[in-house]
Amino acid sequence: MNLPRIYTAIVGAAFLFLVGFTLVTDTHQHGVTIETFHKLIHVSFGAWAAVIVFRKLNALPFVWTNVLLWGAFAVIGWAAPDFLGLKAFGRADAILHTIVASTGIIALVFNGKR
Repeated sequence: MNLPRIYTAIVGAAFLFLVGFTLVTDTHQHGVTIETFHKLIHVSFGAWAAVIVFRKLNALPFVWTNVLLWGAFAVIGWAAPDFLGLKAFGRADAILHTIVASTGIIALVFNGKR
């Protein structure tokens, strides 16, 4: 079982479709804000994941990037949930970023390939 590939497919789909949906609805309701760019990063990661999955590319760079980037967002969110007043670091996003980073770590640790 290739856990990094499974992780990439699941997280990528969530980024592309779930975050993509909130990107469209939030932008429609509030216009373009700083939060828009945070969500655009997630959606672009979802597109990257789709390319990896459909072209059967190596998923490890995607997993490592998610662990490092969203792990950093999670740490900042837990340490300073009102950091610059951005929702990207709020409590709900800190929880979601923690889930994305920690499941990525699990996929890397239990990959079975060294």
